[in-house]
Amino acid sequence: MIYQIQLRNIQAVVSMESKASEIFTDFLQGLIALDEEEKKPENIDPYFRHMKDAGGIHYWQLQQYIVELAIELIEFESQFDELLKEWEEHKEQWGRYLGPAAIQYARNLIDDPEYQDDEFSMDWWFFHMKEDGE
Repeated sequence: MIYQIQLRNIQAVVSMESKASEIFTDFLQGLIALDEEEKKPENIDPYFRHMKDAGGIHYWQLQQYIVELAIELIEFESQFDELLKEWEEHKEQWGRYLGPAAIQYARNLIDDPEYQDDEFSMDWWFFHMKEDGE
């Protein structure tokens, strides 16, 4: 009987981690698709079209993804440390950015439900991210 209870508890934890990872994956796929769409020449401001590496997602869009994902992740607070370890090692650079940033934003919201930082996405990028290969 005790074994069955422990097994159910383990299954519940695995299910919670899986659910959080599914939510993260959905957001990540959307972010990557948006970034690719923003890189199309017709979506780049004509002034910038001929500049190297022009186009791509904007910080205000990243901010929106982080905040919305953070709100979704709050219910998984007990899993943040495990999820953070997993997402910091994500194969996609956007995954290494989005997951940890959303967890930190969620922690900030938990500490202060009125928390708002419109420059969070930009600050997180410049102070926490490295380009692939660095």
